[in-house]
Amino acid sequence: MTENDQHIILKLGKKFLLLAAILVMLDILYRVTLYPRDRERYCTLMQYAQIPVKDSTDIIYLGESSNHSYSPADKDQRAISDMIDDMLPGHKVARLSKDACHAGIYYDILRNIPRKNPVQTVIVTVNMRSFSSEWIYSDLEKPLQKEQIFMRKAPALYKRMLLAFKAYAHWTESERTKLVREGFKKQTLDLPYYFPYKNANDWDHAIGSQCYLYNGKKVSQDTIALTCHYIKDFAYQLDDKNPRIQDLDKIVKLCQRRGWNLIFNVLADNMDQIKVLAGPDLEFLMKSNVQYLIHRYEPQGVKVVNNQYMVRDRDFFEREFPTEHYNQHGRHMVAEHIVERLKE
Repeated sequence: MTENDQHIILKLGKKFLLLAAILVMLDILYRVTLYPRDRERYCTLMQYAQIPVKDSTDIIYLGESSNHSYSPADKDQRAISDMIDDMLPGHKVARLSKDACHAGIYYDILRNIPRKNPVQTVIVTVNMRSFSSEWIYSDLEKPLQKEQIFMRKAPALYKRMLLAFKAYAHWTESERTKLVREGFKKQTLDLPYYFPYKNANDWDHAIGSQCYLYNGKKVSQDTIALTCHYIKDFAYQLDDKNPRIQDLDKIVKLCQRRGWNLIFNVLADNMDQIKVLAGPDLEFLMKSNVQYLIHRYEPQGVKVVNNQYMVRDRDFFEREFPTEHYNQHGRHMVAEHIVERLKE
């Protein structure tokens, strides 16, 4: 290496160090001035990570709308987490729930909980619809992913730059629809018996293009539409490539490092209605997917509370679209089952 080359390298090194120093100073300046305001404005999720410490809670319940939705006819409008709290005197349960949340969001909340905390047990809601491409590419992902940027362990200025350059899901509706359909096609179905459809896309198209259910019963177009929603939401088979499984894996490892007991609360779906509309094939897939979760996570020390059949059709108060929104009786059944497993 010539003396001239050494001089050039030294000069470039000084410029790089100067640039790095400027960026560090700008990050510090941003962190102490505008960052608190931006985080409050763009990241409402961060406040959930502070609740366990502020409220001195030993049990935290992470959920989505299933936790706090209630029927207009309910006299008891308590959330599932509040019912659990009332069933466990001597413990304090914190509610960390927000609409459309899933395992990826729960992981970000959990890892941002301060190191010094009173948490002993973590209850994570597992909504089986969240594993389907319909939810993975949901339009509701856009605002959630924007918030996730601010929950990263990264320099404050870098996170603000990611937000400015839209480094999150911001598909157009046509792009999103294409991603969902491609997801349906990739979720191939391998049943242990003859089944005429190779994926959710084929199954959805076959039922949606007629006015008959799987058993030949003629029904209205509204009923067909609801049946197709169930197919699109649940016609998949879980494996370790599913992004939600990868999120659950990260939650397991995080809780092991933190020394937290972990419970996966598998939500109830309207199995009564699903059996009538979509038939035994979809029911078989759904049962198999819950068994996959049990066999994958219980050997790792996770309690998997299987509520799949816990809530009956009469306790679902929304009838036109698949949801996990229960009336007071349904919420109480789920809460009671979780408490039973907790007491074990």
